[in-house]
Amino acid sequence: MELLCKPDLPKVLERFEAWWRCEIIDRPPVSISVRSDRKAAGPRKQHSSLRERWMDVEYAIQRVEAGMESSVFFAETFPRYEPSLGPEICATVFGCELEFGESTSWSIPRAKSCREILRIKPNLDNVYWNNIRAKIDLSLQRGAGKWITAMPDLHTNGDLLASLRDPQELCLDLADDIESVRAACDHVTRAYSLMYEDLWSRISAAGQPCTTWTPYLHAGKAYVSNCDFICMISPGMFRQTILPAIVWEMKYLERNIFHLDGPGALRHLDTLLEQKELDGLQWVYGAGRGPARKWIDVYRKVQAAGKCIQLLADDVHDAKAVAEHLKPEGVWFCPGGSYSMDEAKEFVDWAQRWAAGRRA
Repeated sequence: MELLCKPDLPKVLERFEAWWRCEIIDRPPVSISVRSDRKAAGPRKQHSSLRERWMDVEYAIQRVEAGMESSVFFAETFPRYEPSLGPEICATVFGCELEFGESTSWSIPRAKSCREILRIKPNLDNVYWNNIRAKIDLSLQRGAGKWITAMPDLHTNGDLLASLRDPQELCLDLADDIESVRAACDHVTRAYSLMYEDLWSRISAAGQPCTTWTPYLHAGKAYVSNCDFICMISPGMFRQTILPAIVWEMKYLERNIFHLDGPGALRHLDTLLEQKELDGLQWVYGAGRGPARKWIDVYRKVQAAGKCIQLLADDVHDAKAVAEHLKPEGVWFCPGGSYSMDEAKEFVDWAQRWAAGRRA
């Protein structure tokens, strides 16, 4: 696949494929924001409500087109568009409605128990899922040769149960009827391939590689496995109820990386790293919990388990500090902040020297 503003995309894909395998071709992948001197002139359109704005397919693509004109794509940063109606789109497949805010949306829980969820059949023919389909189709049409159309944010397994029940009610279910939680989690997971394939088949048919809100690349099926809800439960409850669904998702995919969100979720790190199906880990320490160098033991444990790492750091200096404690194979640098082109080039050059020195 070739992109007009990213002629080195094949090399980017090659570096990511090596990263998934905890290998290196020439250097680790680097996703870094480079400041642009071009200003975006976004579309001007009045909407009568936040819902209308979120659901406006043409407006969404116009915003992408405007953003591409003012962006710089350097190293492993590439042009992409993620169609979105917020993180709980999968709940609509099981009958939930969405409420929209300025920058996100949330589902309205509909199930009175996990046992009720067992009676709900998935339905992709709803207004929200069809909106995502339309955004993907229009993006593939208008973005051909210009950007990659990404898979949307899909919160599944335990997070999907929490959307259908409400997180607090799901906690009570775990205490009162834990078997129903496991059964409900298995039930919604049976629809995972249905949901994933419905969207991925459109993107893959256009000859595009796979990416999503986490900007990796892979030539086939890949995704970010996640469950933010697990920060609220014990390791025993996790293993008994939600982990089997996550492992099923990992087996379905060719490549996967788990999104571990916040210190409360660290109690499950060892359990996750034990899973042979897991390829990598994205550790998000959260606002006020950084910098990344405070969590070196986490990164080293991930590497010791043979998994790749998406290293989200406060800035390039933080990323360098962590790197001194790691081996280069399987590290993907994602420093926060924005940089001049010279600063970004300096960091990429450093990453190549660092990798060469560590491998020698």
